[in-house]
Amino acid sequence: MKKIVSMIMLFVMVLVVAGCAKEESANVLTIAVDDSYPPMEFRDEDNELVGFDVDFAKALGAEMGIEVEFVPTAWEGIFSGLNSDKYDVIISSVSITPDRLEGFEFSKPYLSNGQVIVVAPGDESVQTPADLEGKNVGVQLGTTADIAVEKQLEMTPFEITKYDDITQTFADMKTGRLDAIVVDYAVAIDFVSKNSEDYVITTAQLTNEPIGVCIKKGNTELKEKIDAALVTLQGNGTMVKISEEWLGGDYVSNIDEELR
Repeated sequence: MKKIVSMIMLFVMVLVVAGCAKEESANVLTIAVDDSYPPMEFRDEDNELVGFDVDFAKALGAEMGIEVEFVPTAWEGIFSGLNSDKYDVIISSVSITPDRLEGFEFSKPYLSNGQVIVVAPGDESVQTPADLEGKNVGVQLGTTADIAVEKQLEMTPFEITKYDDITQTFADMKTGRLDAIVVDYAVAIDFVSKNSEDYVITTAQLTNEPIGVCIKKGNTELKEKIDAALVTLQGNGTMVKISEEWLGGDYVSNIDEELR
């Protein structure tokens, strides 16, 4: 009898501990970030994680009343990690595209974005995507920039060089190894504003793809909570403040949500 009672008590204790663990995890939002993508998410001189998405994620968590925990993840495996429940969401400059909408849930867009072409100052040869013909174009591997240039390649012959780290593309163009870079507009304006003697953004844009929080398919409850918090952050000026700090202007209001 004592043995049975002991087993029952042990079982109850296991349930209590499991319940506490579940409650604790419910109060923490785990967030995947590729921490090599300035100014959106990167390491500062003290190796602290900083950037637009970092501040946005913290503000989002505060508005939702939960803690946030960042999970640095290489871009190449960031979506598979979400599907295997290694984290709850991805907040890492994830462009909303038709293909991604088939496999994931997305929040409302929180940042304007599109794939633009960056060249060296004085290079007026690129006015449209078709003007990439014959040039060596750098992109980050596995991004929507990668997808955009591959699609453009079907119409225009040029060379593509792919990188794991976006910062290396800018370094290589500065030394003349690349003729152009296709990259998120939000990233382009940061590099150009800090290095205007080395880079300029052309008027050519390959896509329009606003950025949102990427959530596992079917988790509509979390999506609704994130959307509600985002609406508040957009309405109270928090998003504009973050945008002005990291991007030098307001790129979070009047977002063009049409995917093209």
